[in-house]
Amino acid sequence: MLWLNDAQNFLIGTDAEEAAAALQSRLERPGPLVILGTLWPEHHRTLTATPESAKDTYPNARSLLNGVNPVDVPVSFTATALQSSLVHHDRSLATAMSTCTSGRIAQTLAAGPQLVDHYHQGTSLNPCGHAVVTAAMDARRLGHTSPLPAAFLTAAAPGYLTEQQRAAADPDTWFAHALDYARERVMGVVAALEPVAGTDGMGALPGIYRLSDYLDHHARTIRSRAFPPRSFWTAAGDYAASTADLEALAAAADHRGRYGIAADLYQRAADAGGTDALSELAWRRGQAGDLRGAEQLLQRLIDAGDPGALSQLAQLRQRAGNFDGAEALAQRAADTGDPGPLVELAWRLGEAGDLDGAERVAQRAADAGNVNALVRLARRREEAGDLDGAERLAQQAADVGGRDALIRLARAHERDGDPEGAKRWRRFGL
Repeated sequence: MLWLNDAQNFLIGTDAEEAAAALQSRLERPGPLVILGTLWPEHHRTLTATPESAKDTYPNARSLLNGVNPVDVPVSFTATALQSSLVHHDRSLATAMSTCTSGRIAQTLAAGPQLVDHYHQGTSLNPCGHAVVTAAMDARRLGHTSPLPAAFLTAAAPGYLTEQQRAAADPDTWFAHALDYARERVMGVVAALEPVAGTDGMGALPGIYRLSDYLDHHARTIRSRAFPPRSFWTAAGDYAASTADLEALAAAADHRGRYGIAADLYQRAADAGGTDALSELAWRRGQAGDLRGAEQLLQRLIDAGDPGALSQLAQLRQRAGNFDGAEALAQRAADTGDPGPLVELAWRLGEAGDLDGAERVAQRAADAGNVNALVRLARRREEAGDLDGAERLAQQAADVGGRDALIRLARAHERDGDPEGAKRWRRFGL
Protein backbone atom coordinates (compact mmCIF):
# COMPACT_ATOMS: atom_id res chain seq x y z
CA MET A 1 0.00 0.00 0.00
CA LEU A 2 1.27 3.45 -0.95
CA TRP A 3 -0.14 6.47 0.90
CA LEU A 4 0.27 9.91 -0.73
CA ASN A 5 -0.81 12.58 1.71
CA ASP A 6 -1.54 15.89 -0.08
CA ALA A 7 -0.85 14.33 -3.47
CA GLN A 8 -0.65 17.77 -5.11
CA ASN A 9 2.85 18.02 -3.66
CA PHE A 10 3.84 15.09 -5.89
CA LEU A 11 1.76 15.92 -8.99
CA ILE A 12 2.41 19.67 -9.29
CA GLY A 13 5.86 21.21 -9.57
CA THR A 14 9.32 20.02 -10.54
CA ASP A 15 9.47 16.35 -11.64
CA ALA A 16 5.70 16.04 -11.10
CA GLU A 17 4.97 14.58 -14.53
CA GLU A 18 7.73 12.00 -14.06
CA ALA A 19 6.14 11.03 -10.72
CA ALA A 20 2.69 10.67 -12.31
CA ALA A 21 4.10 8.53 -15.11
CA ALA A 22 5.90 6.32 -12.59
CA LEU A 23 2.71 5.81 -10.59
CA GLN A 24 0.76 4.96 -13.75
CA SER A 25 3.45 2.50 -14.80
CA ARG A 26 3.40 0.82 -11.38
CA LEU A 27 -0.39 0.47 -11.46
CA GLU A 28 -0.19 -1.24 -14.83
CA ARG A 29 2.11 -3.93 -13.45
CA PRO A 30 0.77 -7.00 -11.59
CA GLY A 31 -0.36 -6.41 -8.00
CA PRO A 32 -1.38 -6.58 -5.34
CA LEU A 33 -1.06 -2.82 -4.88
CA VAL A 34 -3.27 -0.11 -3.38
CA ILE A 35 -2.45 3.59 -3.81
CA LEU A 36 -4.34 6.00 -1.57
CA GLY A 37 -3.97 9.76 -1.66
CA THR A 38 -5.56 13.03 -0.63
CA LEU A 39 -5.96 15.91 -3.05
CA TRP A 40 -7.66 19.27 -2.65
CA PRO A 41 -10.63 19.83 -5.00
CA GLU A 42 -9.04 22.83 -6.74
CA HIS A 43 -5.88 20.83 -7.47
CA HIS A 44 -7.96 17.93 -8.78
CA ARG A 45 -9.73 20.32 -11.17
CA THR A 46 -6.40 21.78 -12.35
CA LEU A 47 -4.82 18.39 -12.95
CA THR A 48 -7.79 16.81 -14.74
CA ALA A 49 -8.99 19.77 -16.84
CA THR A 50 -8.68 19.50 -20.61
CA PRO A 51 -5.99 21.99 -21.72
CA GLU A 52 -7.36 25.06 -23.52
CA SER A 53 -4.26 25.51 -25.67
CA ALA A 54 -1.69 23.36 -27.42
CA LYS A 55 0.46 23.44 -24.30
CA ASP A 56 -0.43 20.50 -22.04
CA THR A 57 1.14 20.90 -18.60
CA TYR A 58 -0.21 17.79 -16.84
CA PRO A 59 -0.86 15.00 -19.40
CA ASN A 60 0.48 12.21 -17.19
CA ALA A 61 -1.30 13.42 -14.05
CA ARG A 62 -4.57 13.77 -15.97
CA SER A 63 -4.24 10.24 -17.35
CA LEU A 64 -3.53 8.92 -13.85
CA LEU A 65 -6.40 10.74 -12.11
CA ASN A 66 -9.02 10.27 -14.81
CA GLY A 67 -8.74 6.54 -14.26
CA VAL A 68 -10.06 6.69 -10.70
CA ASN A 69 -13.28 7.76 -9.02
CA PRO A 70 -12.50 10.38 -6.36
CA VAL A 71 -14.09 10.13 -2.94
CA ASP A 72 -15.10 13.52 -1.57
CA VAL A 73 -14.22 14.13 2.08
CA PRO A 74 -16.68 16.68 3.48
CA VAL A 75 -15.55 19.70 5.46
CA SER A 76 -17.99 18.63 8.18
CA PHE A 77 -19.36 15.14 8.83
CA THR A 78 -23.08 14.65 9.46
CA ALA A 79 -24.50 13.54 12.80
CA THR A 80 -25.41 10.20 11.21
CA ALA A 81 -21.84 9.60 10.05
CA LEU A 82 -20.50 10.48 13.50
CA GLN A 83 -22.72 7.85 15.09
CA SER A 84 -20.84 5.09 13.28
CA SER A 85 -19.32 2.48 15.57
CA LEU A 86 -16.04 2.91 13.70
CA VAL A 87 -15.74 6.42 15.13
CA HIS A 88 -16.28 5.32 18.71
CA HIS A 89 -13.95 2.32 18.50
CA ASP A 90 -11.01 4.47 17.33
CA ARG A 91 -9.56 6.47 20.23
CA SER A 92 -8.25 9.31 18.07
CA LEU A 93 -11.54 9.70 16.20
CA ALA A 94 -13.56 9.49 19.40
CA THR A 95 -11.45 12.20 21.02
CA ALA A 96 -11.69 14.41 17.95
CA MET A 97 -15.47 13.99 17.85
CA SER A 98 -15.82 15.00 21.49
CA THR A 99 -13.71 18.14 21.07
CA CYS A 100 -14.53 19.37 17.55
CA THR A 101 -17.27 21.74 16.50
CA SER A 102 -19.79 21.22 13.70
CA GLY A 103 -18.46 17.79 12.77
CA ARG A 104 -15.02 19.07 11.67
CA ILE A 105 -13.13 15.95 12.72
CA ALA A 106 -10.38 16.05 10.11
CA GLN A 107 -9.41 19.61 11.01
CA THR A 108 -9.38 18.84 14.73
CA LEU A 109 -7.20 15.80 14.19
CA ALA A 110 -4.70 18.03 12.41
CA ALA A 111 -5.03 20.86 14.97
CA GLY A 112 -6.11 23.07 12.10
CA PRO A 113 -8.35 25.56 13.91
CA GLN A 114 -5.82 25.97 16.70
CA LEU A 115 -3.08 26.59 14.14
CA VAL A 116 -5.19 29.29 12.51
CA ASP A 117 -5.74 30.88 15.94
CA HIS A 118 -2.02 30.75 16.58
CA TYR A 119 -1.37 32.51 13.27
CA HIS A 120 -3.87 35.31 13.89
CA GLN A 121 -2.73 35.80 17.51
CA GLY A 122 0.70 36.57 16.12
CA THR A 123 -0.46 40.06 15.12
CA SER A 124 -0.13 41.02 18.80
CA LEU A 125 2.04 38.26 20.29
CA ASN A 126 4.73 38.21 17.62
CA PRO A 127 4.13 40.59 14.67
CA CYS A 128 7.33 39.51 12.96
CA GLY A 129 6.34 35.86 13.20
CA HIS A 130 2.93 36.71 11.79
CA ALA A 131 4.60 38.59 8.91
CA VAL A 132 6.91 35.69 8.08
CA VAL A 133 4.00 33.22 7.97
CA THR A 134 1.89 35.61 5.88
CA ALA A 135 4.71 35.95 3.36
CA ALA A 136 4.88 32.15 3.14
CA MET A 137 1.09 31.97 2.68
CA ASP A 138 1.23 34.49 -0.16
CA ALA A 139 4.09 32.66 -1.82
CA ARG A 140 2.21 29.35 -1.84
CA ARG A 141 -1.14 30.71 -3.01
CA LEU A 142 0.53 32.68 -5.82
CA GLY A 143 2.35 29.68 -7.24
CA HIS A 144 5.65 29.15 -5.39
CA THR A 145 5.29 25.40 -4.85
CA SER A 146 8.86 24.64 -3.79
CA PRO A 147 9.89 24.84 -0.13
CA LEU A 148 10.78 28.40 0.86
CA PRO A 149 14.32 29.53 1.66
CA ALA A 150 14.78 31.51 4.86
CA ALA A 151 16.36 34.29 2.79
CA PHE A 152 13.07 34.70 0.88
CA LEU A 153 11.09 35.02 4.12
CA THR A 154 13.64 37.39 5.69
CA ALA A 155 13.50 39.75 2.71
CA ALA A 156 9.72 39.57 2.24
CA ALA A 157 8.49 39.94 5.83
CA PRO A 158 9.30 43.65 6.51
CA GLY A 159 6.69 44.81 4.01
CA TYR A 160 3.96 43.14 6.08
CA LEU A 161 4.85 45.22 9.17
CA THR A 162 4.02 48.80 10.12
CA GLU A 163 6.74 51.41 10.51
CA GLN A 164 6.35 51.22 14.29
CA GLN A 165 6.73 47.43 14.27
CA ARG A 166 9.84 47.60 12.11
CA ALA A 167 11.34 50.31 14.34
CA ALA A 168 10.75 48.17 17.43
CA ALA A 169 12.38 45.07 15.92
CA ASP A 170 15.96 44.15 16.85
CA PRO A 171 17.80 43.91 13.52
CA ASP A 172 20.00 41.09 14.84
CA THR A 173 17.37 38.85 16.40
CA TRP A 174 13.95 39.62 14.91
CA PHE A 175 13.99 36.83 12.34
CA ALA A 176 15.16 34.19 14.79
CA HIS A 177 12.29 35.09 17.16
CA ALA A 178 9.85 35.21 14.24
CA LEU A 179 10.98 31.79 13.10
CA ASP A 180 10.57 30.39 16.61
CA TYR A 181 6.94 31.53 16.58
CA ALA A 182 6.32 30.17 13.08
CA ARG A 183 7.83 26.79 13.98
CA GLU A 184 6.07 26.43 17.33
CA ARG A 185 4.04 23.22 17.33
CA VAL A 186 0.39 23.82 18.15
CA MET A 187 -1.00 21.12 20.44
CA GLY A 188 2.26 19.31 19.80
CA VAL A 189 0.96 18.35 16.35
CA VAL A 190 1.57 20.92 13.63
CA ALA A 191 3.44 24.19 13.03
CA ALA A 192 2.91 26.99 10.52
CA LEU A 193 6.33 26.34 9.00
CA GLU A 194 7.56 22.77 8.88
CA PRO A 195 11.11 21.50 8.24
CA VAL A 196 11.93 19.82 4.93
CA ALA A 197 13.85 16.55 4.86
CA GLY A 198 16.95 16.28 2.74
CA THR A 199 16.91 14.05 -0.32
CA ASP A 200 19.66 11.87 1.13
CA GLY A 201 20.48 10.98 4.68
CA MET A 202 18.83 12.10 7.87
CA GLY A 203 17.79 15.50 9.18
CA ALA A 204 16.21 18.61 7.74
CA LEU A 205 17.58 20.92 5.08
CA PRO A 206 19.03 24.00 6.80
CA GLY A 207 17.15 27.24 6.18
CA ILE A 208 14.35 25.63 4.11
CA TYR A 209 10.70 25.51 5.21
CA ARG A 210 7.33 24.31 3.96
CA LEU A 211 4.06 26.01 4.85
CA SER A 212 1.43 23.94 6.63
CA ASP A 213 -1.15 22.74 4.11
CA TYR A 214 -3.97 23.77 6.43
CA LEU A 215 -2.70 27.36 6.53
CA ASP A 216 -2.21 27.26 2.77
CA HIS A 217 -5.88 26.36 2.40
CA HIS A 218 -6.85 29.07 4.91
CA ALA A 219 -4.81 31.70 3.03
CA ARG A 220 -6.72 31.08 -0.19
CA THR A 221 -9.84 32.28 1.60
CA ILE A 222 -8.70 35.12 3.83
CA ARG A 223 -6.10 36.54 1.41
CA SER A 224 -7.73 35.73 -1.92
CA ARG A 225 -7.99 39.46 -2.79
CA ALA A 226 -4.81 40.62 -1.07
CA PHE A 227 -1.82 41.79 -3.10
CA PRO A 228 1.57 41.35 -1.38
CA PRO A 229 3.80 44.35 -0.63
CA ARG A 230 6.78 45.37 -2.74
CA SER A 231 9.19 43.56 -0.40
CA PHE A 232 7.52 40.26 -1.30
CA TRP A 233 8.13 40.72 -5.03
CA THR A 234 11.72 41.87 -4.48
CA ALA A 235 12.31 38.75 -2.38
CA ALA A 236 10.70 36.61 -5.08
CA GLY A 237 13.04 37.99 -7.72
CA ASP A 238 16.11 37.49 -5.55
CA TYR A 239 15.36 34.23 -3.75
CA ALA A 240 12.65 32.18 -5.49
CA ALA A 241 13.67 28.55 -5.30
CA SER A 242 13.41 27.72 -9.03
CA THR A 243 12.67 29.18 -12.45
CA ALA A 244 9.28 27.43 -12.34
CA ASP A 245 8.46 29.30 -9.12
CA LEU A 246 9.59 32.60 -10.67
CA GLU A 247 7.43 31.98 -13.73
CA ALA A 248 4.40 31.12 -11.60
CA LEU A 249 4.78 34.27 -9.48
CA ALA A 250 5.26 36.36 -12.63
CA ALA A 251 2.03 34.93 -14.05
CA ALA A 252 0.24 35.73 -10.76
CA ALA A 253 1.43 39.35 -10.89
CA ASP A 254 0.42 39.62 -14.54
CA HIS A 255 -3.04 38.20 -13.80
CA ARG A 256 -3.50 40.91 -11.16
CA GLY A 257 -2.52 43.72 -13.51
CA ARG A 258 0.97 44.33 -12.07
CA TYR A 259 2.65 44.23 -15.45
CA GLY A 260 5.91 45.87 -14.42
CA ILE A 261 6.44 43.35 -11.62
CA ALA A 262 5.50 40.52 -13.96
CA ALA A 263 7.95 41.67 -16.63
CA ASP A 264 10.77 41.89 -14.10
CA LEU A 265 10.11 38.38 -12.77
CA TYR A 266 9.78 36.93 -16.27
CA GLN A 267 13.13 38.54 -17.17
CA ARG A 268 14.79 37.04 -14.10
CA ALA A 269 13.32 33.63 -14.91
CA ALA A 270 14.49 33.92 -18.52
CA ASP A 271 17.99 34.88 -17.39
CA ALA A 272 17.99 31.76 -15.22
CA GLY A 273 17.05 29.57 -18.20
CA GLY A 274 13.26 29.47 -17.90
CA THR A 275 11.88 28.62 -21.33
CA ASP A 276 8.29 29.61 -20.51
CA ALA A 277 9.57 33.02 -19.40
CA LEU A 278 11.52 33.47 -22.64
CA SER A 279 8.39 32.65 -24.62
CA GLU A 280 6.30 35.09 -22.58
CA LEU A 281 8.85 37.90 -22.98
CA ALA A 282 9.04 37.27 -26.71
CA TRP A 283 5.26 37.53 -26.98
CA ARG A 284 5.27 40.78 -24.99
CA ARG A 285 7.97 42.34 -27.18
CA GLY A 286 6.13 41.28 -30.30
CA GLN A 287 2.91 42.85 -29.00
CA ALA A 288 4.83 46.04 -28.26
CA GLY A 289 6.15 46.15 -31.82
CA ASP A 290 9.72 45.18 -30.93
CA LEU A 291 9.93 42.41 -33.53
CA ARG A 292 13.71 42.33 -33.52
CA GLY A 293 13.85 41.85 -29.76
CA ALA A 294 11.15 39.17 -29.95
CA GLU A 295 13.03 37.33 -32.69
CA GLN A 296 16.23 37.31 -30.64
CA LEU A 297 14.44 35.73 -27.67
CA LEU A 298 12.64 33.19 -29.83
CA GLN A 299 15.87 32.26 -31.56
CA ARG A 300 17.31 31.38 -28.14
CA LEU A 301 14.37 29.02 -27.64
CA ILE A 302 14.78 27.52 -31.10
CA ASP A 303 18.48 26.94 -30.42
CA ALA A 304 17.43 25.17 -27.20
CA GLY A 305 15.20 22.84 -29.21
CA ASP A 306 11.80 24.33 -28.36
CA PRO A 307 9.47 23.55 -31.31
CA GLY A 308 6.80 25.97 -30.08
CA ALA A 309 9.21 28.86 -30.67
CA LEU A 310 9.27 28.06 -34.38
CA SER A 311 5.53 28.69 -34.53
CA GLN A 312 5.78 31.93 -32.59
CA LEU A 313 8.57 33.28 -34.76
CA ALA A 314 6.70 32.29 -37.92
CA GLN A 315 3.67 34.23 -36.71
CA LEU A 316 5.81 37.29 -35.95
CA ARG A 317 7.26 37.26 -39.46
CA GLN A 318 3.81 36.86 -40.95
CA ARG A 319 2.57 39.94 -39.10
CA ALA A 320 5.62 41.85 -40.34
CA GLY A 321 4.84 40.83 -43.93
CA ASN A 322 7.96 38.67 -44.24
CA PHE A 323 6.14 35.74 -45.83
CA ASP A 324 9.26 34.05 -47.24
CA GLY A 325 10.94 33.99 -43.85
CA ALA A 326 7.69 32.89 -42.22
CA GLU A 327 7.25 30.03 -44.69
CA ALA A 328 10.68 28.58 -43.95
CA LEU A 329 9.97 28.58 -40.22
CA ALA A 330 6.44 27.28 -40.69
CA GLN A 331 7.79 24.34 -42.66
CA ARG A 332 10.30 23.60 -39.90
CA ALA A 333 7.45 23.67 -37.38
CA ALA A 334 5.45 21.28 -39.58
CA ASP A 335 8.45 18.96 -39.73
CA THR A 336 8.32 18.76 -35.93
CA GLY A 337 4.60 17.90 -35.98
CA ASP A 338 2.93 21.33 -35.86
CA PRO A 339 1.38 22.31 -39.23
CA GLY A 340 -0.59 25.17 -37.62
CA PRO A 341 1.78 27.95 -38.82
CA LEU A 342 1.45 26.69 -42.41
CA VAL A 343 -2.34 26.85 -42.12
CA GLU A 344 -2.20 30.42 -40.80
CA LEU A 345 0.32 31.45 -43.45
CA ALA A 346 -1.91 30.09 -46.21
CA TRP A 347 -4.79 32.16 -44.84
CA ARG A 348 -2.65 35.33 -44.69
CA LEU A 349 -1.37 34.81 -48.22
CA GLY A 350 -4.96 34.43 -49.38
CA GLU A 351 -5.90 37.63 -47.56
CA ALA A 352 -3.04 39.37 -49.37
CA GLY A 353 -4.41 38.18 -52.72
CA ASP A 354 -1.66 35.63 -53.42
CA LEU A 355 -3.94 32.65 -54.04
CA ASP A 356 -1.28 30.64 -55.85
CA GLY A 357 1.11 31.05 -52.92
CA ALA A 358 -1.69 30.26 -50.51
CA GLU A 359 -2.49 27.07 -52.42
CA ARG A 360 1.14 25.97 -52.38
CA VAL A 361 1.40 26.46 -48.62
CA ALA A 362 -2.02 24.89 -48.01
CA GLN A 363 -0.92 21.76 -49.87
CA ARG A 364 2.18 21.53 -47.68
CA ALA A 365 0.01 21.88 -44.58
CA ALA A 366 -2.22 19.07 -45.87
CA ASP A 367 0.85 16.91 -46.48
CA ALA A 368 1.74 17.53 -42.82
CA GLY A 369 -1.71 16.34 -41.71
CA ASN A 370 -3.88 19.48 -41.58
CA VAL A 371 -6.40 19.99 -44.42
CA ASN A 372 -8.04 23.10 -42.98
CA ALA A 373 -6.05 25.46 -45.19
CA LEU A 374 -7.11 23.58 -48.32
CA VAL A 375 -10.77 23.69 -47.32
CA ARG A 376 -10.62 27.40 -46.46
CA LEU A 377 -8.88 28.18 -49.73
CA ALA A 378 -11.47 26.16 -51.66
CA ARG A 379 -14.18 28.24 -50.02
CA ARG A 380 -12.30 31.44 -50.91
CA ARG A 381 -12.06 30.41 -54.59
CA GLU A 382 -15.76 29.54 -54.58
CA GLU A 383 -16.60 32.99 -53.22
CA ALA A 384 -14.44 34.51 -55.97
CA GLY A 385 -16.43 32.59 -58.60
CA ASP A 386 -13.62 30.17 -59.44
CA LEU A 387 -15.66 26.95 -59.09
CA ASP A 388 -13.16 24.83 -61.01
CA GLY A 389 -10.36 25.91 -58.69
CA ALA A 390 -12.58 25.37 -55.67
CA GLU A 391 -13.49 21.85 -56.73
CA ARG A 392 -9.86 21.01 -57.47
CA LEU A 393 -8.86 22.03 -53.96
CA ALA A 394 -11.82 20.17 -52.47
CA GLN A 395 -10.71 17.01 -54.25
CA GLN A 396 -7.21 17.44 -52.88
CA ALA A 397 -8.60 17.85 -49.37
CA ALA A 398 -10.77 14.75 -49.77
CA ASP A 399 -7.79 12.74 -51.03
CA VAL A 400 -5.80 13.44 -47.83
CA GLY A 401 -8.62 12.76 -45.39
CA GLY A 402 -10.48 16.06 -45.24
CA ARG A 403 -13.95 14.63 -45.81
CA ASP A 404 -15.30 15.70 -42.41
CA ALA A 405 -14.31 19.31 -43.04
CA LEU A 406 -15.99 19.22 -46.46
CA ILE A 407 -19.20 17.81 -44.99
CA ARG A 408 -19.22 20.61 -42.41
CA LEU A 409 -18.84 23.09 -45.26
CA ALA A 410 -21.78 21.47 -47.09
CA ARG A 411 -23.93 21.80 -43.96
CA ALA A 412 -23.01 25.47 -43.71
CA HIS A 413 -24.31 25.97 -47.25
CA GLU A 414 -27.53 24.17 -46.31
CA ARG A 415 -28.02 26.49 -43.33
CA ASP A 416 -27.45 29.46 -45.65
CA GLY A 417 -30.20 28.22 -48.00
CA ASP A 418 -27.82 27.22 -50.80
CA PRO A 419 -28.72 23.59 -51.73
CA GLU A 420 -26.61 23.64 -54.89
CA GLY A 421 -23.53 24.71 -52.96
CA ALA A 422 -24.25 22.07 -50.33
CA LYS A 423 -24.52 19.41 -53.03
CA ARG A 424 -21.24 20.53 -54.60
CA TRP A 425 -19.30 20.10 -51.37
CA ARG A 426 -21.10 17.04 -50.04
CA ARG A 427 -20.08 14.89 -53.01
CA PHE A 428 -16.44 15.37 -52.06
CA GLY A 429 -17.13 14.36 -48.46
CA LEU A 430 -18.74 11.03 -49.34
